[in-house]
Amino acid sequence: MNELRQNITNVSNEKLPNDDNIGRRIENQLLDFNIKENNIFVGDNLKVMQDINFYNKYKGKVSFIYIDPPYNTQVNFSYSDRRTSIAWGEFMNERIQASYSFLNDRGCIFISIDDSELANLKTLCDSIFGKENFIGSFITKQSQRSNARLINTIHEYIICYAKDISKVQPFKISRTEIAEDYEMINKLYMEVTNKLNSEGYSSADKLLKELVKKYCYDYGITWLNNYNNLSKDGKIFFAKDLSTPGKPRTVDIPEINLHLEPLKSRGWSSDKRFIELYHNNRLSFKAGRPYLIQYLEESEDNAPSILNFYSRFGTNDLKKLGLDGLFDTPKPVDMIKYFIRLVTKKDDIVMDYFAGSGTTGQAVLEVNEELKMNLKCVLIQLNENVHPNTEVYKKCLELKLQPNVVEILKFRLNTFCQKNKIVNSFKEITFKEINCE
Repeated sequence: MNELRQNITNVSNEKLPNDDNIGRRIENQLLDFNIKENNIFVGDNLKVMQDINFYNKYKGKVSFIYIDPPYNTQVNFSYSDRRTSIAWGEFMNERIQASYSFLNDRGCIFISIDDSELANLKTLCDSIFGKENFIGSFITKQSQRSNARLINTIHEYIICYAKDISKVQPFKISRTEIAEDYEMINKLYMEVTNKLNSEGYSSADKLLKELVKKYCYDYGITWLNNYNNLSKDGKIFFAKDLSTPGKPRTVDIPEINLHLEPLKSRGWSSDKRFIELYHNNRLSFKAGRPYLIQYLEESEDNAPSILNFYSRFGTNDLKKLGLDGLFDTPKPVDMIKYFIRLVTKKDDIVMDYFAGSGTTGQAVLEVNEELKMNLKCVLIQLNENVHPNTEVYKKCLELKLQPNVVEILKFRLNTFCQKNKIVNSFKEITFKEINCE
């Protein structure tokens, strides 16, 4: 372990990629490419990222990187996953260090891993990004196994680092996207709605307040205490205070028939704010005092560290496309979408340089369709053949598909686009290495 740590430290102290130390150029079939398009680069990911054309175009432009690298499990799938720990550390260090330059100042990288190399990966990422830019680890639950000798391991990790943690936007997520909260919110609404329909508003309002206390106790939470108000049409909301730090002032807005006397030690929100809330039906009054309405279904939370994205979800994603068995270990599309939504803004660039079966590509296409984000995606995948005598190999032959990971990736994205009547906008660029000496 000490030898590996020393090796990582030595490598990470080297100069990061720039025009002076790339050392070689790589010629590609398409002499030019546009970073405002979705691109699939075929070739060794390190050499692609070291290409001067690729480097110059994507440097500082990427907001989100997700990779699912080989875990070094010492088990062969349809691809090889056997390296010494030192060799694996060197392999990963070169690639993560190369990709560091592509992140913009608010960019983040998410890396899937299991216990096999978690410690090594954390060490090398600390050395590249700095410990201060470690955001945290997500834990995903995996299928139950019954053949473990000692511990039945049912989790994996996604570690997350920022280029500059001070510039990263908060990792906020709608509570309706957190499985446990979604279930609880639906249950609460169902009970209150039934009471409203059967016994009227007063009974429903009373029940809501009782259930909020009960749910907070049962679920071990406090945030729900705020959502104890019921509108006449049966919507649950939080009445947020509209006072602000500052000098007390009188509010007089005849346009919306609002007059408020000064508070003792605080000011009021601006007149413009009150008018905006009024016209959006977002004002609620208690004892003559206005409050902002925030509905329960709009509530947000910081992203939880434990996520219910089981490994079988990724398999099911392929099954939905009629491609069951086409890849050994596909990650869930919804998991990648979850991370993308935490980090990206409209028109951002997403990168995956261990593209595999193309899960990240599909995730970007889905987010764009759902949220109109216009994200652009860059995928890099080695032109790697599938091992013969494997189920993936047999599936490729069944589909009359060349048993090759790049062909699997393209076939998956084509199939998804055809099924969803989306134009497949991915362009393929194949790199051929030449020495420029």
